[in-house]
This record gives sequence, C-alpha cells and structure tokens, in this order.
Amino acid sequence: MKAAIISDIHSNLEALQAVIKDIKKRRIKRIFCLGDLVGYGANPNECIMMCTSEAKIIIAGNHDWATVEKTDVSVFNPVAAEAIQWTQKQLNKGNFGKLQRLKLTSSIEDLFLVHASPNKPEQWEYLFSLDEAKCQFEFFKTQVCFVGHTHVPSVVYQDANGYTDFISDNPFPLIEGRRYIINTGSIGQPRDLDPRASYAIYDGNCRSVEIVRLDYNIPLAQQKIIDAGLPEVLADRLLAGR
Repeated sequence: MKAAIISDIHSNLEALQAVIKDIKKRRIKRIFCLGDLVGYGANPNECIMMCTSEAKIIIAGNHDWATVEKTDVSVFNPVAAEAIQWTQKQLNKGNFGKLQRLKLTSSIEDLFLVHASPNKPEQWEYLFSLDEAKCQFEFFKTQVCFVGHTHVPSVVYQDANGYTDFISDNPFPLIEGRRYIINTGSIGQPRDLDPRASYAIYDGNCRSVEIVRLDYNIPLAQQKIIDAGLPEVLADRLLAGR
C-alpha cells in the first residue's frame, strides 16, 4: 500500500489544493487525513468538501470537534477560539454534520491514525519531546502511528529493547523490529519556521516514509483571512511558519 498522510489543513484552501495536486501528480491513490480540517483559515466549507472528496479516511482533530461542540472551546487560546466561533457561523449544515461524524482514531493494515496521541486521543496531548512520545508506544499495536496536532514534522522510533530516539533522515526506511510515531506536520499552518505545506508519503511496498514540503500561494491565503475579518495574526503567521 502507498498512501499520502495529510493533517492540520485549518481551512487553508490554497495549501490544500497544492498538496492534493502534488499527490495526484505522484499518482498516489490513497489519502488519509489526520484531522483539523477547519480553524484559523478562511475556507472551511471548501476544505471539508475537498477532504471528504479526496481522502479515504478522515479522523477528528480538536478544532473539528470544538467546531461541533464536542470539545470545550474555552481551553483554546483567544485567537483560536475566535476562529472557531467564526467557523461555526460559516459552515453549512452538511459540512457541520460531516465534522460531527468524525471518529478519533482509525487503523488500516500496519498503520494507526490519530490526530494527537494514541493514549486518550480525546485529551489532545502534544507530542513535542522524546519523553512525551516514548510513553505512547504501548498504546498502539501497529508498526507505524501517524499523528499531527503539533504542526511540526518529526519522526520517533523505538526498537525491540525499548530504545527510543528521533530520526532526522528524509526519506527514511521502515526497519523491521522498530516501531514509529511519525508527525506529518501541517498543511495549512506549519510551525517549524518553514512556511511550506507539509505532508507524508507512506510506501508500504518499499518500506519507507518521506516528508514532503510544498510552496503554495501564501499571499492569497493571507488576504482571505484579512478579508474575512479573522485576527490578522493568523495571516501573519503563515509567512513566518510559526
């Protein structure tokens, strides 16, 4: 199986369109989405429609669940909460229902898919550090777990003896006897100081994973945010990649 893993679109249509175009150019037939279709950006309806049209599997992110009131928006920072409230007013009934029906996890072949963390995914934990990732391996059984949520691409592996470390190579092989937690980064709002959209390609035949970065029309996405009356900081951070 070969698949593209996307996450954290955040209503950024320009970034999503660039990524889908690249996936199709590579003739990858399967797309799995790790959630946060909405929030921050100006095109929630369009991004939901494109994701549901193109992705074989979509799971829920915290912004998706907050939009449909399954997660308490009071725990969000004020800018994120304002964007959620704006999004709630924009969504049509059909797309609201699509977000309501999203589940927290999914498994396919030797992959486990979750937005934040395998342990208690509804609590939306961030896996930034090695220690934060290390304790998660006991909560999934597959060789590979794909996550998003941090907006920072990263790869952690654990060997049969429990040794755990980061991998900086890209692309990198999936080695027998090792298990992996792979963060795909964010399509719509990267936060690793690289403003390019980020997604992952899993190649089960060649036993490898690649993190792909793509340029997209950032000025247009920024202008849409400003024109929509959303907080200007949400436009500024797109170019800064933070």
